[in-house]
Amino acid sequence: MQKSPVRPVVEGGILTAVAIIFALISTYVPILGAFVNLIWPVPIVLLGVRHGYRRSIMAVVAAGIIISMLMHPLSAISVVVGFGLIGIALGYAIKEGFSPAKTVLLGAVASLVSKAAVLALTAVIMGFNPLNFQTEAMARGLEQAIAFYREMGMKAEDLAQMEAAMGPMLELVKVILPAGFVLAAFLDTFLNYQVAKAVLAKLGQRIEPFPLFRHWTMPRITVYALAVALVSIYWGQTREIELLYQVGMNLQVITTMVLFVQGMALFYFLADKYNLSRIVKGLIIFLIFSNGFIMQGLILAGAFDLIFDYRQLRAPHME
Repeated sequence: MQKSPVRPVVEGGILTAVAIIFALISTYVPILGAFVNLIWPVPIVLLGVRHGYRRSIMAVVAAGIIISMLMHPLSAISVVVGFGLIGIALGYAIKEGFSPAKTVLLGAVASLVSKAAVLALTAVIMGFNPLNFQTEAMARGLEQAIAFYREMGMKAEDLAQMEAAMGPMLELVKVILPAGFVLAAFLDTFLNYQVAKAVLAKLGQRIEPFPLFRHWTMPRITVYALAVALVSIYWGQTREIELLYQVGMNLQVITTMVLFVQGMALFYFLADKYNLSRIVKGLIIFLIFSNGFIMQGLILAGAFDLIFDYRQLRAPHME
């Protein structure tokens, strides 16, 4: 018996409507809208998994047209262009049976392409660079904070110290914005993967989960990439090569975050191995996030585990 074409059409219409409702909520409902905006691709993922990427592409196009009519073309750009490709990529990867890591990697690449497209389209339509707008907004925020403390009676020398401390930090944020986009791409892709997996499980369709967090391990090339980043930063500063310095800084941020995740996985492995209580684990986690020295130690532990394979996750007898 041939499969009826009615069901894909009906499910496609329903999931497209859900995507449109998500876009309305993300625009008009405070707080909740911010979260709904992040998981906008989930209906597109579900449609791609159940009926193929062609259906998910059609749903993205239809949702974009309707959103632009109901709200504003810019809303369609920010939502559909910014998140539609993630849904298509994740749906395709899951349906094709990619591993969770490869699925998230493909989705993160799609997310980066989407974010770049949104920035480019916004720059063309609005006539300004959105990145410059963001950095200028941060600078204005710093000025307003200083003005507020001045009105509160803070001494001039204290204000000068605050400005001297915050100024370089603001410049650093401007430099590492690309790294922020890369990390955000992985985070929103991982979130959508987990939500889609949970929904598909409710629908009776199981997909491969990630391994337990204590068994996570990052690519070993991360350590070499960190070494390249540190050399690039040094050469960029000493030889006044600004582009090399910026590349090194962004690469350092990304690799450091990866090693931090590796270190946290190692911590959970040891906590499980030595049967630490929830109170003790919670206290240690609090210290990790509140103490920069301990956090640096965890990053070094992650690098150690990555180099020497302390948990033996790459050994043949381990899963």
